[in-house]
Amino acid sequence: MKQVKLISNPTDELDIAALFQQATAFLRQYGKLLLLVASIGLVAGLVRYWKTPNLYTSSIVLQPTILTEPEQIAVINNWSELIHKKERHLLAKQFNIDVSLVRKIESIKVEELQKFFAPQNYTAFTVTVIVRDTTILQPLQKGMLYALENSGYVKEKLASRKNILLSMIQTVQGEMNRLVKLQQTVETSFQQPGTSGGRLMLNVSDISTQFANLEERKLNYEAEFSFLSAVNVLQTFYTPANPTFPVLIKQLALGLCGGLFVGVLISFYLHYKKKPWNNV
Repeated sequence: MKQVKLISNPTDELDIAALFQQATAFLRQYGKLLLLVASIGLVAGLVRYWKTPNLYTSSIVLQPTILTEPEQIAVINNWSELIHKKERHLLAKQFNIDVSLVRKIESIKVEELQKFFAPQNYTAFTVTVIVRDTTILQPLQKGMLYALENSGYVKEKLASRKNILLSMIQTVQGEMNRLVKLQQTVETSFQQPGTSGGRLMLNVSDISTQFANLEERKLNYEAEFSFLSAVNVLQTFYTPANPTFPVLIKQLALGLCGGLFVGVLISFYLHYKKKPWNNV
């Protein structure tokens, strides 16, 4: 079997050397132009950094109690659409805040935080906002909660839940009053002669246990009634110390790349104009 030997073509090395020489000559001829335009790009990036207003990012963690998570996320996505469509006056009306505060909101983004496999548990989600002024974060939080709790459907569900809790509290209180009267009757019977003390002591102990259980249920209902809302705030908006945007390095890099790109275009154009066939 014959072996085939690969012989390098010297023309390949010459082509590479010629290409390198042309590139070096191109840089020598237009290097100053490229450097000048790149410097202008850097200055433009720096000016843009100075002119761009500071933007701050903050997040709030919410957990819905009335609406499901997809429904709640759809509502918040609608807020984002209003900002995108420049209809901030409608969003200010929903938030019940001044429209001047809403104008300082650059964007609203919502994303799911975690999932539970039990269907009765609702999933928490994070709402991230980008604002021009950190002083609006607290009024914005109040406005968001107002909007989430004051739609017609949510208000009806909250009112219905409150009525149910009040009814349950009254029912438990009635049972507690009945046990108090029963305990008084047992204690009165205990004082009468000829009554079995051991049996009465057992009845009093049972009544006390039932009363304690009812009292615990009542306290739980009252606590749920006090904290009942359409959404639970697991984490409030925090006030960032430093802006998220603009980033100096990023602006300078964009300016430099843009300047180099323009410089290369100008250099190729000038180089093309100097070709011999353009003078024919």
